[in-house]
Amino acid sequence: MQSGAAYESATVLRVTTRLVMLDVVATDSHGHAVFDLESRDFTVLEDGKPQKVRAFGFQHPLSSPPKAAQTERPALPANVFTNIPQFQLSSSLNVILLDALNTPLTNQSYARQKMLHYLETMPSDSPTAVFTLGEKLRMLQDFTIDPNILKEAVRKANGQLSPLLDNSVSAEEQVLPRMIPADLPPDVQESIERFEAERTAVQTDLRVRYTLDALQSIGHWLEGYQGRKNLIWISEAFPFAISPDTSVHRGAEFAGTRHYSDDLSKTAELLTDAQVAIYPVDPRGLEPPGSFSGVSTGADRFGRLGVARTGGIQLGSALQQESSSLFAAHDAMDLLADRTGGKAYYNRNDLDGAVRDGISDGSTYYMLGYYPDNKEWDGKFRKIQVKVERHGVTLRYRLGYYASDPAAYLKEDEKQRARELGDALNLDHPVSTALFFEAQVMPPSEPGKGNVTIGYAVDLHALRVEHGEDGTEHADVECVVQAFDENGKPVNSGGSTVKAAMKQETFQKVLKSGLPCKSEIALPAGNYLLRLAVRDNRTGLIGTANAKVNVPKLTEAKVQ
Repeated sequence: MQSGAAYESATVLRVTTRLVMLDVVATDSHGHAVFDLESRDFTVLEDGKPQKVRAFGFQHPLSSPPKAAQTERPALPANVFTNIPQFQLSSSLNVILLDALNTPLTNQSYARQKMLHYLETMPSDSPTAVFTLGEKLRMLQDFTIDPNILKEAVRKANGQLSPLLDNSVSAEEQVLPRMIPADLPPDVQESIERFEAERTAVQTDLRVRYTLDALQSIGHWLEGYQGRKNLIWISEAFPFAISPDTSVHRGAEFAGTRHYSDDLSKTAELLTDAQVAIYPVDPRGLEPPGSFSGVSTGADRFGRLGVARTGGIQLGSALQQESSSLFAAHDAMDLLADRTGGKAYYNRNDLDGAVRDGISDGSTYYMLGYYPDNKEWDGKFRKIQVKVERHGVTLRYRLGYYASDPAAYLKEDEKQRARELGDALNLDHPVSTALFFEAQVMPPSEPGKGNVTIGYAVDLHALRVEHGEDGTEHADVECVVQAFDENGKPVNSGGSTVKAAMKQETFQKVLKSGLPCKSEIALPAGNYLLRLAVRDNRTGLIGTANAKVNVPKLTEAKVQ
């Protein structure tokens, strides 16, 4: 891997410009990776204006021996914890997300079978982690190159009934338990249909929110890993938009209409910043319309019979609605894939082949870096184009980025900032690697001094450090701890804020040792799981880690 010049992770964020990194997948006319392009072959444009490529690298799994893919860092001292990745990168990283929230039970089972088949012959140089998404996001296995460990993790991914799908068992449309009598007045039928449309829309709102929260959590977890990360999202997804329902009568067709483009764009922005490319895979494969299914009852979702048997308007409406729903879901998959530089797979019946193609696609890429000529960070989307001077070569890369204002976080609502930190402290969320730190957790050692003390050392390299007029370097960091009992119930929390003003000599030392910060928390005797967090109060970047502590039961010494 030739990436030495491509990253400037050792540069403290003290400047208003930034290095924009692009992962570019290049394939020939047969879809095979192109290996011999050089920096001079590429042209990069931002909003139509040429940019100078300042950093260049090439990643291919064969460029490093497979045995070098995973090495252990030196063991940490007792009571010391960190969120610095322990996995040493020699290839692109792959995350498999088995989505039960948006996928019926039957297709979940099919997806697990195909995943096990893929793992039988997975490449030996593909570090992979496994997550599931149900009512919450769960990590089943951290990064490993051992297929046996991964297979065991996938086997543990038992099917889950989604609480937000009308039919959580199969893809067949759920028929309402009570049919609408044909003799009901039209306005009553319309009210029932409008209510059902709005109920479905609210249900979809929750699916979208929970799913995008999970994708963002995985993005935060991967932020600290250098290089490209491929997120293989096995899911029936959710609609890009909820279109008007043409089966609802008399102007009520706009009930429940939704559009999620802003939410998708925000998630795509976070993932591209973390160099995460999404590869959505639809486990439904290529299947006929549900109205022609052998198990179809011929009733519509309101229990009215004759839809498939009589044909005509009802059948056409049912087919149109099903087609629109499928198109909207695939549209969302395409948008997230295109925005992040990945690729969507649907309408194919080889799920294991799609996963293999996605991981292979994301394992060989060129890394291009440039400093934008436009230094106005106004929050607007900037379109990126990459061209190559070679006939027959197709390029795929993220479509652009948002020129986020460095001071935007300071303008954010205080309640929103509190929610973001609260989410990071939740054990249901994976740890975040946006800010690296080490922390020493010390239980009380004397009677009457019952506080657990946490001493942090925060890596300055991702912090926004501002140069003061007095020549000192300023940083603003918050250190927080949330304690949970052995059952995962929140017990107590604590924290402190450090507003550092460092002279140059001190600054250089802190660059090597980390910015010190301390928090304390009062806990009675017992065993606890701690979620530790540090936050840059200027940018909102958060790093988290899990720790354990045993608080002994201390007694006063008897006076002789």
